[in-house]
Amino acid sequence: MKRQWYQTVKNRIVQRCVRSRAGMTLTEMLAAVLILAMSAVAVAGGVAAVKDAYRKTTEKAEAQQVLATTVELITDVLSEAQQVRFGGDCGPEFFSGETGDWMRLSVVPYQVAGEERAGICKVYLSDDTKVPLLSDGAMGGLFYTSFDVDQYRYADSCFILEDINVYYKHDAANAGREPAAHLDELVVRAVNLEGQDE
Repeated sequence: MKRQWYQTVKNRIVQRCVRSRAGMTLTEMLAAVLILAMSAVAVAGGVAAVKDAYRKTTEKAEAQQVLATTVELITDVLSEAQQVRFGGDCGPEFFSGETGDWMRLSVVPYQVAGEERAGICKVYLSDDTKVPLLSDGAMGGLFYTSFDVDQYRYADSCFILEDINVYYKHDAANAGREPAAHLDELVVRAVNLEGQDE
């Protein structure tokens, strides 16, 4: 009888530990923990995916902003031209009414990490000084600008630039790089040169 009483008490304790009337069984508890862990991983993965998509979208928007600012600065520089002459392989040279110097647009290729003076530049012909249109800081340290120098030309009182691109700096060594932002062609009318012969 004593043995039977001990067995009954033991069974009650085991039942209380394994299946509480107020809670779950051990199996149910482990399953719930596993489901919660899997849900946390899925949510964390979703957050990472959303964060990555947001980063890509903001970088694309920043690249478009850099392109728009570059185009605006090119337009400002070229529209002030008062005289133009042809500079051979480098495209047209112009006399800037704003600075009183002969200038041309050029591209300094971005080659080295940490290089801050790269991209589309104004070149002062008197001493061959190259001044970037946009500073590295203005491009967030992420981008550099470029255009097709071979297609830089002057015709009918207009300067024409083709393939203006904004590239990621980290893609500089990649020959197959894709621009973050692109403009096929920019035509800038030099109002001070209208009616002058080329």
